[in-house]
Amino acid sequence: MISGKLYSVITVICLALISMVLFGTERTNAQTTKRIGTFDSRAVAVVYYNSKYFKNPVESLMSEMKTAKEKGDKKAIAKIEREGSLRQVMMHEQGFGKGSINNIIDIVKDKMAILAKNENLTAIVSKWELVYSGTDVELVDVTEKITDFFEPNEKMKEMVKEVLKSEPIKDAYLIED
Repeated sequence: MISGKLYSVITVICLALISMVLFGTERTNAQTTKRIGTFDSRAVAVVYYNSKYFKNPVESLMSEMKTAKEKGDKKAIAKIEREGSLRQVMMHEQGFGKGSINNIIDIVKDKMAILAKNENLTAIVSKWELVYSGTDVELVDVTEKITDFFEPNEKMKEMVKEVLKSEPIKDAYLIED
């Protein structure tokens, strides 16, 4: 003979198992949605290149050029001119186009990891590099939070707003100064 207490325990266990089967396997948005941080790479580039974190290579290149010209080293002169030109092309593509800013992000990668953790993000990518996202993905714009890593002044913050209102320039690497 089974006592009344045992019937109660068995009933509770059965109800718990039924609840787990019926409700425990149902997925909620919180369980399935992945949060991906996105940013406008142009805004980050503009802020970086106008920050104290940017180490402008022009002074160094000018010094190297002076030395190369004094020595009459045409090969070195051509190399320096090419480097200067390529750096300018890269900056145009980053600041006005959809160019990669990995060289800039490397400077703040530790901060990016903290940002991802604080915002509960699975990943952070340039919005220009995101080709597709499914319905189980929530895109979170973190552009402003990333630009803040470079301590922009008010003028730069206003410039970022203007950048964000505009579309990237196709073939920005062709811009001539």
